[in-house]
Amino acid sequence: MDRFSTLDGLAKGIRAYIILFSLTLIAAAPGVFTMPALDRDESRFAQASKQMLETGDYIVIRYQDEQRNKKPAGIHWLQAGTTAVFSSAEARQIWSYRLPSFIGGALATCALFWAGIPLIGRRAAFLGSALFATGVLLTSEAHISKTDGVLVAITTLGVGALVHLRARSDLPDVQLISGWLWSKFNVVGVAVPAVIIFAGTWMLCHAINLTNPIQDTLIGLAAVAGFALFATMKGAEAQTRRMAILFWFAMGFGFLIKGPVTLMVAGLAGLAIALWERKANWLKPVLWWPGPVLFILMVLPWFISIQLATEGNFVEGAVGKDLRDKLVSASEGHGGPPGYHLLHLITHFFPATLFLIPAIVLTVKDIRAKVENASGLMFIAAWAIPTWLVFEFLPTKLSHYVLPAYPALALLCGYTALRLIEGVKLPVSRWFGFAMFIIGGVAFTVIASTLGMELLRAEPVGDFKTADPETVLAIWSQQTVPLWPVIILGVFLTAVTAASVLRRYQMAIVFAILSSVAIGWHIRITTLPGQTWIQPTVIARAALADVCGLPDQEGCEVTPDLVQSIGYAEPSLILTTGTDVLHSPEASTDLPTANEVPVASYVINLENKLGDGAIETIEANAADQGRCVLKSPSHYGLNYSNGDPVHFIALKVLPGACPETT
Repeated sequence: MDRFSTLDGLAKGIRAYIILFSLTLIAAAPGVFTMPALDRDESRFAQASKQMLETGDYIVIRYQDEQRNKKPAGIHWLQAGTTAVFSSAEARQIWSYRLPSFIGGALATCALFWAGIPLIGRRAAFLGSALFATGVLLTSEAHISKTDGVLVAITTLGVGALVHLRARSDLPDVQLISGWLWSKFNVVGVAVPAVIIFAGTWMLCHAINLTNPIQDTLIGLAAVAGFALFATMKGAEAQTRRMAILFWFAMGFGFLIKGPVTLMVAGLAGLAIALWERKANWLKPVLWWPGPVLFILMVLPWFISIQLATEGNFVEGAVGKDLRDKLVSASEGHGGPPGYHLLHLITHFFPATLFLIPAIVLTVKDIRAKVENASGLMFIAAWAIPTWLVFEFLPTKLSHYVLPAYPALALLCGYTALRLIEGVKLPVSRWFGFAMFIIGGVAFTVIASTLGMELLRAEPVGDFKTADPETVLAIWSQQTVPLWPVIILGVFLTAVTAASVLRRYQMAIVFAILSSVAIGWHIRITTLPGQTWIQPTVIARAALADVCGLPDQEGCEVTPDLVQSIGYAEPSLILTTGTDVLHSPEASTDLPTANEVPVASYVINLENKLGDGAIETIEANAADQGRCVLKSPSHYGLNYSNGDPVHFIALKVLPGACPETT
């Protein structure tokens, strides 16, 4: 048995895809089911998807009563679909809205392996994909109900199609099941799947009220024609055309998820490598007419529908405001200098950071030396560098924006890891990579420890104006962090250190992956869920629960007809409490009459200026109407979205006087 027998066994055939898919799910799973709804973007996306289910309108994207004309509707269709199948809008639980990102992250890892094989070989592609599968940024986005988990899967698939187009001369002719049926049963091979696709397309269009029956039929027939053409193609030319169709399918799907981002990433990669090599003939199949037509058929019906439904406001909001703001200035205050994303690599690219610096050194060296994989390395560089530069110099910066470039970097790390196993000498850069890995690992370990929690609490507790900081700190300090996960993390990091010193890189990779999985599980299972002081919506709902002030609260004789939030307006409260919750500035201390609203509940943030005098005003209005007011104890927390402390007190106003107590 040679030193690569285990790796070859893991990276063989369909087994490799199953392993990588499962590895991503294992690494990301805790956050999907244990973390509360996050603010602000995640809860806004999920709330808009929930309202699609509540209203039956799958065209116009809304957050409460306002149109949310920022992103296409594709992610909302996926989230609404998974919620309809596995849960319900009435459940008001976040996990079902996270499933598209969860599956998307796993598919991104598989797409990366598929794309990497022609570039750097099966072994290196598997190693790079495994490091990517457990990466902190990928697994973080894979348990958040936003666009990025799905986007990176589609982007990687599109670039992978270009990779296989470029290497099409030695591609195996992998036929679809329908292609096999065609060869065996002739007409049946196309007729059966054609009927299925037509029926599915027709029902989907009607389910989302996308088009009228005539247009449904045209779309269905186009799908049938495209499928028949796709299924009956054979030979090398057919495989080339399949890759071209797959590319445009990814571009269309990506456009419905996040507009032109997928086109930008894949287009920059293809253009960069074509200019680099001064050879673009392999890109010609991309212009084969069924591909662009497929893209148009996927995008145009939705685009027309949303423009008509919003009276032209969608393009104005998505392009004229949202996109323009990001290109011109730091939108919503999210800015940073060039180098912003480079600094985040230390934590976000963990555990592949172990090989990142030696990967850069070795890639440059091997491209110059024109080694066997130099061409593949150039393609990976053409994938990573233009995308990275675009996001690095974009005025608006959020750390997850650059995620589409991470798969390319992971392939370089996989290539370098394999070369180190083979015996290549990188005496200086490998220690810089190790230092980068250890810095990130120690940072995560400290943050997710008792010491880390104490440091995080120290600053905000002093910002309270309506509460004694010592009292707040005493309450927060009751929420402890277990020690045993930190010990496990220390063992794994020590094992990586020992394996790196001894040049046992296979073991270093294994323990680096285990370190990342352990960090994710510890933070999302044993640390953050128990730290309710940093979960303001959980605290606000706890205050409401004290007075039976939640509309869906079990065990209460009377629940409120209206919930209002004064001085606190985070989307997670709307998602988990109800679409009709009123928040500032719409919320008001003017108490409706008992005939208008028999039972009303309020959650008031005393740390916000809107909360000044709110309790007294509501109690006075209730007294004037002869109504009973129930009041909760104080609940203290930190709103991580803006860094401000929150001090919640909930009120519940009953229709009549308080019952007498004996």
